[in-house]
Amino acid sequence: MRRRLPLLGLVAAAAVVLGGGLIGGSRVFSTVVRRVEAWRQRPRVLAGADSFETVTVTEQAMVPQTGQFDSEPGDDLALVSFNSIRLLLPTTLAERQRVELGGDVRGRWTETSRLARIGGALVVVDPGGGFDDPRVHDLDGTVRWRYRPDADVPPMSLVPADLDGDGDPEFYATISSYAVRLDAAGVEVWRAPLTAGRIVATAPRTRRDPAWIVAQGQGEMVVWDEGGVRLGAVTMKDARPLAVIDWPDGRYVLAGGAALRAVALDGRVVFDWGVPDMTVRQALPLSLEAGAPPAVALVAAGPRDVNGWRLQIVSRDKTLIYDEILGAPTELLKARAADGVDRLFLRRAGLLALRPRTG
Repeated sequence: MRRRLPLLGLVAAAAVVLGGGLIGGSRVFSTVVRRVEAWRQRPRVLAGADSFETVTVTEQAMVPQTGQFDSEPGDDLALVSFNSIRLLLPTTLAERQRVELGGDVRGRWTETSRLARIGGALVVVDPGGGFDDPRVHDLDGTVRWRYRPDADVPPMSLVPADLDGDGDPEFYATISSYAVRLDAAGVEVWRAPLTAGRIVATAPRTRRDPAWIVAQGQGEMVVWDEGGVRLGAVTMKDARPLAVIDWPDGRYVLAGGAALRAVALDGRVVFDWGVPDMTVRQALPLSLEAGAPPAVALVAAGPRDVNGWRLQIVSRDKTLIYDEILGAPTELLKARAADGVDRLFLRRAGLLALRPRTG
């Protein structure tokens, strides 16, 4: 037994050294893997680097929104944090105003909450999301009104939008069997039949077209005007409506899926654009020049969102204006400035502005 002790000691010492080496090697290997993965997922601009630049708006965690939140012409960029809202000018990113949140607004604010202006006052719209009563309340938490016509099932969606151009938003909701329009006080204006759907996009009235309220139902897309008249329905089993775009030859719905498509109310596909091996998850019209036909900005994702993301801007004639391989999921927002040009923002961990280079 005494002769075995030195041997056992040597084995134990070797195990400690070997174990330490393995642990150290594992750490080095993990570090290398992380660096390789970060390098692989780095943003890479494939087209448009000479025409566009990215500018950091903020690196802080917040919820960005765009819309007409004050009395000045054009949209604002709102950065909502736990206790305040910062309103920025989208062209210069200068701060216009800062307002505080009070009451239970802080605790109730979610990613689906929306800002709106009613009678010149900034309010918060809580859509409920099918789990709670949708409500509209002031920034201090005072509830203006709630909406729940069915005691058993709360509404699935509540979207504010000024589609008739009177300066105050209407509210478009979906309940169990209907799409509903409410006025600024939460009073129902009309109902239209809809089975298990939700409002996904709106577009205001123009000289050529009535307003559009777009809902995604069971296997189909349904569109009404601001008076509740059903304008059309299109079967969409392999795609979903994302936004509305106005081109010189008509108004269309942008639908995502295996490809991006612009679809007319009679079902015609007037535009299609594919991103190889990716699914188009988001799309919105983007006016790069005042008075010119808008391009389309889109984000596509690989299978199960693990094979990367892609940001592209493409024109109606299918010219690829901008193309970037993204390192992380990205949400697109736009703000229509007073000059009639849209400013594009990219929400990742923080917020970036993607804008044309000057000079």
